[in-house]
Amino acid sequence: MRVLHLSWEYPPRIVGGLSRHVYGLSRALAAMGAEVVVITLESPGVPDSEVSGNLEVVRVRASGYPSPDFPAWVHQFNLRMVEAALDAGDFDIVHAHDWLSASAGIALKHALRRPLISTIHSTECGRRGGIRDELQRHIAEMEWWLAYESWRVIACSRYMMRELGGCLGVPADKVDVIPNGFTPLAQPGADRASIRRRYAADGERIVLFVGRMVHEKGVSVLVDAALELLRRRWDLKFVLAGDGPLRPVLQRRVEEAGLARKFYFLGFVSDEELAELYAAADVAAFPSTYEPFGIVALEAMSMGRPVVVSDVGGFSEVVEHGVSGLKVPCCDPGALASAISWLVDHPEEASRMGAEGARIARERYSWDALAGRTMETYRRVLAEYERSGWRARTCARARPGGAGPARRGTGTL
Repeated sequence: MRVLHLSWEYPPRIVGGLSRHVYGLSRALAAMGAEVVVITLESPGVPDSEVSGNLEVVRVRASGYPSPDFPAWVHQFNLRMVEAALDAGDFDIVHAHDWLSASAGIALKHALRRPLISTIHSTECGRRGGIRDELQRHIAEMEWWLAYESWRVIACSRYMMRELGGCLGVPADKVDVIPNGFTPLAQPGADRASIRRRYAADGERIVLFVGRMVHEKGVSVLVDAALELLRRRWDLKFVLAGDGPLRPVLQRRVEEAGLARKFYFLGFVSDEELAELYAAADVAAFPSTYEPFGIVALEAMSMGRPVVVSDVGGFSEVVEHGVSGLKVPCCDPGALASAISWLVDHPEEASRMGAEGARIARERYSWDALAGRTMETYRRVLAEYERSGWRARTCARARPGGAGPARRGTGTL
């Protein structure tokens, strides 16, 4: 089977969770024997083409970013994705991720006459709490078009399946629910005590947040909870990893409260730094207001950290309350503060939840298992395609005999 994945982000270009998702899935599919080509955007210092076994990553130019006309910029790089895909030959499946690669996926479906599968990781309606302007309307219409043109749509949670129905009118029987997986982080080289001392005194406990500094990740809720906690206890440090428009706003806020020394705003961190942060943390807190899935919770759980999450979206399905972590009502700083305080004050229970969370993450959310479920969707679609009247009249392949990915670049993965 030869599969094309289209994604606007792929490591080392990391904007959100989509990058890690496509990275983990593409590598796992290639390890299972599928020939996988990922077409994505360029990244400084990285070759235009990299090959490792059955996996090839092709990067196209994305000139003009940031553009004052964001949709025009998106459609421009989609044209380059189409060119790169046609140059790579034929495929059995075209798999597009989110609206940012929708027009390329739809064009290739018709140009190659092959089935299109899409994974819609979130919707504009869900992210924004509704559609309020023309840009949001355009994005929502692109999401609808992608879902309409897709043979099957993959959602990362039952919550997202319901959202696809409510926001885009996607029938439930067209959706396969396949959770996100996670790529285990390497264990840090330094010992935990030395890592902790970079951020906290020996008597302090570290509360960690990882995510984009935007409203839907609930980082403002966490800062509200932190300020409340610090009024009654002094043994906490709050470490926030990630960047975004709210970062300078929240930094000013804690400075004005006279508590800047109790916070670290780290900005974007590497995977190595992230592993060290998880290892050092006593509690990981993710109070999102909107979360289709929540890979960060799995990352923290896999490192044995107890988590506190808002009871929304995919978090509600990933975290078992009192078993692998605690769930609190959305947008409730008081409840979040109480849950963090309880975990800090009950280290044995926190350790038990961390251990159970690590087991659940390993057993239920490995990329090998989830790639297998994705392959089941591919096979089902191909069987239906072969029986359909839409099947291409000719099955002549651009590369007869199932030859491996084209080796256009000099890099290796």
